[in-house]
Amino acid sequence: MKNHHHNGPIHPTSRERIHEALATRAYELWMRDGEPENRAPEFWLAAEKELIAARQNPKSDLALPVSF
Repeated sequence: MKNHHHNGPIHPTSRERIHEALATRAYELWMRDGEPENRAPEFWLAAEKELIAARQNPKSDLALPVSF
């Protein structure tokens, strides 16, 4: 019987890569603004807006890791 366990690298899903990109950008924005408390949703939404705008503008420096 063949062993079906995966022994190679596990690649993140598209959803995981998008979440990682958003988390990274939100963290950068939070750091830039002096690490204020209790404003996580604000920075997450700002990161979403930036990354979506970047997807619509291919010449932008920011980009989503995958299309969605």
